[in-house]
Amino acid sequence: MNNDYDITQVEKYFDNELSDGEVSAFMERIANDPPFKALVNQERNLIQGIRLEGLKRDLQYLKSVEDTINSHKIISPASAARRLWYYAAAAAVALIATIGIMLYGPSESADELFVTYYDKPYPNIFEPTVRGARDHETQRSEAFLAYDNGDYARAAELFNELLKVKKEPGVLMLLGNANLMLGRTEEAKQNFITLLNDFDELDLPAKWFLSLCYLKSGDVENARKVLKELGETEVSYANKAKELLNKVD
Repeated sequence: MNNDYDITQVEKYFDNELSDGEVSAFMERIANDPPFKALVNQERNLIQGIRLEGLKRDLQYLKSVEDTINSHKIISPASAARRLWYYAAAAAVALIATIGIMLYGPSESADELFVTYYDKPYPNIFEPTVRGARDHETQRSEAFLAYDNGDYARAAELFNELLKVKKEPGVLMLLGNANLMLGRTEEAKQNFITLLNDFDELDLPAKWFLSLCYLKSGDVENARKVLKELGETEVSYANKAKELLNKVD
């Protein structure tokens, strides 16, 4: 891992300076490169720490202003009292904000939550292939093999062709995840919506990934709605859904 380059890329990501193609590659690395994901989380914590230190400095400054007002008698008592009240109130607001961040942590943006919770694409449990296999005789086998090998662009292209012939829940699930890995959030969203509307299978994981699509696109209201539905179930996704719902709220 090239630390200097990776740190630069992470900083650009949080500053929204990456192109669509770079974001896709960035998300794929997070899913497949645990050290890189750890670096992203470390950088996020660093940014939050900087914000906390900034609030602390603001509080110290306000306290120094308050002390200065108290030590000077040039202005009238009434004016001094008004200014004292103003700065004391501002200091109190800064203090409350600082304590809130220290106790509960700063709220993460929808995009940051997406990065945290979309750690890997849905596994191909439908037609497993052997990595490196040379069976490319059919479009179908090539599609699943491309997905298993992390070639999400090729997999998405071939899955779309398969869906023109026949809609299948497994293909829709993997296509949605391939599109998410490529940063094609709107396409992924439609894949999961189609899966939920047209099939009774895979509805729970489909809702989970749909909520992440809404989160990625900034549609917090719909993300919250889907997470609430998922959190009311007794499945493996429920705990994650409840945890993420609390952060979205």
